Amino acid sequence: MPFVDYKLLSNRYQDGQMAESIQILEEFDVFHCLLAGSSDVASAAKKRIPDLPDDFLAWLGVCDGGLLFDTHMLTSKKRNDELGTDFYTFKDFVNDELRQEFNLSSEWFVFAVAVHSDVFFFDTSKNDGKVYQWDVEEDVLYMEWATFADWFSDQVHEAVEEIANENLMPISLKVGMTDE
Repeated sequence: MPFVDYKLLSNRYQDGQMAESIQILEEFDVFHCLLAGSSDVASAAKKRIPDLPDDFLAWLGVCDGGLLFDTHMLTSKKRNDELGTDFYTFKDFVNDELRQEFNLSSEWFVFAVAVHSDVFFFDTSKNDGKVYQWDVEEDVLYMEWATFADWFSDQVHEAVEEIANENLMPISLKVGMTDE
């Protein structure tokens, strides 16, 4: 199955903030479409960009992007043939033309894109492990989180609020699978 493996996630994150986020993620499974990762994906990312934070590399070992509620987490492969779905890739955001259009520094490793086009990234020149949000319309840093786990937790909790307010709907691909 191409979807993220909750058992593997639970084993990787047995306590703390990520463990709580993983429980919520599983509870709201039909609202996201996260893909299974692998140690190969994490190794390839570390080889290309050696200064990526360890907590993010650990995440890539179990999740290779996909749709985190209404945020597109970049993947290593554009198309998942098993699901018949295309995804945004890391390669898409290495493109010089796109970087210039969004005014993104070449030092920024983009790993996710918000539904409203803001990007989430690590600044590899700082090597501080922080996640930054770039407002592409205003050309300013909008927010920052101390760690990937902090960012992830915020994303999950904000999504739960949006679901409660009926602003996020289940993903039709997932609903179709549960109806069969």
